[in-house]
Amino acid sequence: MPMWLVRVLVAVVLGLGVSMAPIAHAIAAPPGDTTVVRPPIAPALPPGVSHREWSVPDYIAAWEEQHGRAMTDDERATLARGCIGVTVVNLERDDVANPPLGLSFDTFERARAVQAALNEVLASRPSPREYAALVRKHPLLSGLKNVVSAYPSWIDPKELTASLFSKRFWMKQDPSWTDEEAAAVFRPNATTGQVDMSRYRYVARPGYVNFDYGWYDEQNRNWWHANHAEPGMVVYQSTSRFYSRPLLDFDAQVYTVAFARVP
Repeated sequence: MPMWLVRVLVAVVLGLGVSMAPIAHAIAAPPGDTTVVRPPIAPALPPGVSHREWSVPDYIAAWEEQHGRAMTDDERATLARGCIGVTVVNLERDDVANPPLGLSFDTFERARAVQAALNEVLASRPSPREYAALVRKHPLLSGLKNVVSAYPSWIDPKELTASLFSKRFWMKQDPSWTDEEAAAVFRPNATTGQVDMSRYRYVARPGYVNFDYGWYDEQNRNWWHANHAEPGMVVYQSTSRFYSRPLLDFDAQVYTVAFARVP
């Protein structure tokens, strides 16, 4: 039995999570989903267990076993940034410092539909020009912003997959905004549910955490996030409901599709 599995089976401990509003998402993969996935970093949480706590060394060991390679020094430094680091490391792209937010949506279901559509497009291993043409013809993707510009044309399309993460944040990114103005800035498109994150500035609610990122594990349907950056960082494996439970830090949550590299 792999050592990471032994650790998971014996380490059921309480941890912290961060979230916003209660949710009840249908997390089955959409029909036709061609997402490229590896085995999970760890088995899914068993029924009745909302979250588990992982030390950073244990998470790295499980990640390395899943990927079949050592985590590089740069990746370890990225991971040490906390929840944002967990997502960036799993994107496996050295061209992004922070997770790209251009394809953000108000619900998990809408983001999953976009993810599935993008992976259908990627199945043909398109060149940048072919990708743009396929997007323009697609009934769902053609109505969205930032789909073409999000494509990392410098990466071999055989190594790309559309993945999903979540971001929780405080809407009043400018202290001069009223609550109504802040809500208007991040209001989802009435038709597509897409959320314009271009005015997001990583500003926290005074006295609280500024954001939380959660990486969605396709195989075990759990979310990976963290309490804060090093030192003292703890990685959390959480159910969707626990990850998105109400907290005073945040008043908004988006589900974002991003291209990940899968060598």
